[in-house]
Amino acid sequence: MNANANFYRAPGAPAQPDTDYLIHATCYGGEVRALAIRSTDLCQAALEAHDTSPVATAALGRFLTGSLLLADTLKGKDDTQTTQIRCEGPLSGMTAVCDAAGNVRGYVNVPVVENTYRGPGKLDVGAAIGKGILTVIRDLGLKEPYVGSVELISGEIAEDFTYYLATSEQTPSVMALGVLMEGGRVTHAGGLLVQVLPGATEETLERLEKRAGGGFPDITFLMKEGMNPEKILDLFLGDPDIIYLESKAVRFRCTCSRERMEKNLITLGAHELQSLADDPSGIDLECHFCRKTYHFEPEEIRGLIL
Repeated sequence: MNANANFYRAPGAPAQPDTDYLIHATCYGGEVRALAIRSTDLCQAALEAHDTSPVATAALGRFLTGSLLLADTLKGKDDTQTTQIRCEGPLSGMTAVCDAAGNVRGYVNVPVVENTYRGPGKLDVGAAIGKGILTVIRDLGLKEPYVGSVELISGEIAEDFTYYLATSEQTPSVMALGVLMEGGRVTHAGGLLVQVLPGATEETLERLEKRAGGGFPDITFLMKEGMNPEKILDLFLGDPDIIYLESKAVRFRCTCSRERMEKNLITLGAHELQSLADDPSGIDLECHFCRKTYHFEPEEIRGLIL
């Protein structure tokens, strides 16, 4: 590895190391595209918003992180990507929505479930999810959104996203994700995504397969050891000529507002709105993504009747 500490800093990376961000890099002579992300703060924000149990926190954190890696192809300011898991396990499913600016919001259908483990200190996310379907919906402002779906192959999230990319988008990829909790908080979370570009040589494919199958340490272990996303990518790829291209901030941010809730109420129609307005206590609407509650008095509801 390059001994120069400045080498391990993508252009635009935050000055403060304890900040969530995503980086882009290329390696192997431009034949491989690579991303890495620190998502500790946004995973903690999701925990606080939904009061999730440990295994639900790990599952949702991996899902939000992987969704952001997948959404990095979004470019337009109004482009969005919705990822959904519908499953038979106790979590029931998860939803995440990302935009091109690095914002993500999401929730798990059942936020508190019993924790199970597949080893000492290793939460069994796969058991909490079980069998199911992963769906990716990209709305790029075209007539129809792009929709792709695959069956879950493990429920461990990273493997399922990798399978989706290979099957639905025909892009050979490697994804790794991790969420570490200590003392009831998310202390480390992040991931990486490495993709082979069209025209890559067999030698490059073999090198990547060897790296992916060589017992690479857990992402959160490396983060706990002080590695940033740039160092993690460099360690995984093993290419002294890796080029860090750019970075951007990522965050858990909901777009709900009182105005959006009013629009949702209007869609109910005049008859239903009148019924709601007859309740003297008014109504409360809760956002699925951040659990913020909006209260509407009867007179406010009547004012929405067209």
